[in-house]
Amino acid sequence: MARHRFDQMRTAFFYFFSLLLLLSSVVRAQEIPNPLEETQKAKSAEAVPPVLQVTPAQRPGLQEEHPRLFWIIPTYKVSNSKAPVSMSSPEKFRLFVRNTTDPSTITYAAFTAGIKQADNKLSGYGQGAAGYGKRLGAGLANATSAGFFRTFLFASLFHEDPRYFRQGSGPSKNRLEYAMIRPVVTRKDSGGRAFNWSGLLGSIAASSLSNVYYPETDRGVGPTFRRAATGIPISVIDNLIHEFGPDLERKFLQKH
Repeated sequence: MARHRFDQMRTAFFYFFSLLLLLSSVVRAQEIPNPLEETQKAKSAEAVPPVLQVTPAQRPGLQEEHPRLFWIIPTYKVSNSKAPVSMSSPEKFRLFVRNTTDPSTITYAAFTAGIKQADNKLSGYGQGAAGYGKRLGAGLANATSAGFFRTFLFASLFHEDPRYFRQGSGPSKNRLEYAMIRPVVTRKDSGGRAFNWSGLLGSIAASSLSNVYYPETDRGVGPTFRRAATGIPISVIDNLIHEFGPDLERKFLQKH
């Protein structure tokens, strides 16, 4: 019965993840300019008086470049803008898809699955190739659900911005405090600060959902909230990497 339930969960997740990959391909295809459309737009612009070319407003906050940190770590959810523009719900969904389907996300899930297998974490999955496959599937499911709830769903419901806004300069102490407090205090779409409801509720929702596919010994209220609490220091580490990583990268490259 448990085996049948896990097979159903794995099949459902496979179709869901495939849908995300398809959506990601569509989103990225829309970002590639069509030469014919660009030519037609250019001709239309020439015929329009300069005063009318002000429409619509550009969104500089969403046109930032996102180079990989140390050529590996994606920075889609990091902004260096000092005048950020709020994200719409479709843009938050696009950010969720892009980050979830990035090869680094899958690679990290594969790596952590190996660590958990070596430590016999989630022991109900067993060992061998089957055990590793279950841990990998659970890791991908965790990453997908956490991104969906935190980056898109609750961020849209509470009108909060899921990005990390890097300070990039100033006293190291201030930057350290800023990075450490961001899992608790976040930026609202309208500007200003607010309690990070999307991060908290998103973590609890994702941790609760994992009870569907985790071994029976790792389910329940206690394990659910322990997993959610573990996400806070992990978020702090992520923020520290986003804040100070570019500085370390520049020093590293200067030495070479």
